[in-house]
Amino acid sequence: MGHEKHDIPLMQGMPVAARPVAEANAAPVFFRRRGFWQGVLGAGLVWMMLGLVAMPSGVSFNPGKLYQGSLIVLLYLPAWCLALTPRAAPWRALLSLPAFRLFLLLLGWAALSLLWAHSRHLGDELSRLLSVLAFVLAWPIWLGDDERRGQRLLLLAGLGVALFAGFYCVQYLSQPPTDGRIVGIGVIATANYAAATMGAVCLWLSLLPVADRRISLLRWLAVPVLLAFIALTGSRSVWLALALCAVLAPLWHAARAARWLAGAAVVLVLISSIWPLPMLVERGTSLRPELFAQSVHLIARHPWLGLGQDAPFTLTVAGVDYTHSHNVLTQTMIELGLPGLLLLVALWLMTAWLGWRHRRRLTGRLVLALWLYASVVLQFDMPQLLDSPRPGWLLVWLPLALALWLELDTHRRTAAVARLH
Repeated sequence: MGHEKHDIPLMQGMPVAARPVAEANAAPVFFRRRGFWQGVLGAGLVWMMLGLVAMPSGVSFNPGKLYQGSLIVLLYLPAWCLALTPRAAPWRALLSLPAFRLFLLLLGWAALSLLWAHSRHLGDELSRLLSVLAFVLAWPIWLGDDERRGQRLLLLAGLGVALFAGFYCVQYLSQPPTDGRIVGIGVIATANYAAATMGAVCLWLSLLPVADRRISLLRWLAVPVLLAFIALTGSRSVWLALALCAVLAPLWHAARAARWLAGAAVVLVLISSIWPLPMLVERGTSLRPELFAQSVHLIARHPWLGLGQDAPFTLTVAGVDYTHSHNVLTQTMIELGLPGLLLLVALWLMTAWLGWRHRRRLTGRLVLALWLYASVVLQFDMPQLLDSPRPGWLLVWLPLALALWLELDTHRRTAAVARLH
């Protein structure tokens, strides 16, 4: 056999893809995968809820810098990266929904009001509005076409929050505060904020279906812990909101358990009305009528445009200065004027309508329960909605985000059925 030279044209004449010049310096593959960023986003959503009850705060119970920085990495940036994909599919889908367009109008009006709010930190105010938008975007992106993803995430976050509630209860028993009202740390370092947060978590833990018996047992152990925490706060508005949710639950949940719960709630309300507990009457009206009257006087000076988003103001009642009105409607009117109030009310009513339309689905019932709960609680405290992460996010922006996802999922299913036919 000879050693002839053979020209075997294996690669000759075949097109070779051009190799990027910077391929050697490219990011690791997992950084470029959508699944990786979705995983980070899910972790960010859980951490946002846990951080509310676990992280220290800054001045005036604002979220601390460490908590805010962690949310930028785990929640805001992943949400924006996934929403602003090359094809921008999430944006196109959401912009087709009237509720989302109304939400954008509210954010746009708040941003425009910064022109007359004379804010010293304009960039900070805009970043807060963008963080609210990122939170609302994150839920439809995370859920995708799988409703159970949201259920598992809420279950995990709810159990984590209940664990902190139990810790605070033990701490309360060992070192009772002077006023007798339990609080947490950070943004829930006030009794009403803490109670409102625990009440919202208690609601969704009660509604979530859990197939695994061991995890279900954990859930039903967590609910009494959360209720005990709420009782120790002495927050009457949260009890009123929870009672209304229990009484009206049969309207959207036909199960026999819902009717029994409604009946028990009615009995407890009647007993409390006939023989009120001292904690229900000893603090009177907590200056809420006086705060409302002062708010109306301030609104009368700037009824159309308001003072501007997050513009500082002071209400003096009984010799004490308050920096917010303790009511979501008057607070919105003070800051954003009549246009802002109308946009917020329209958006809130639309959220309820979307929840009612999808009441046969668990997420729809969850939207309705949180909507009713928030409609009561926000009349007495926590009116700062377009702000850094606060308990109000779980009461207002979470039900809105879930309602938007329900509409997206319905459109997706309708389109799939149309393609089959």
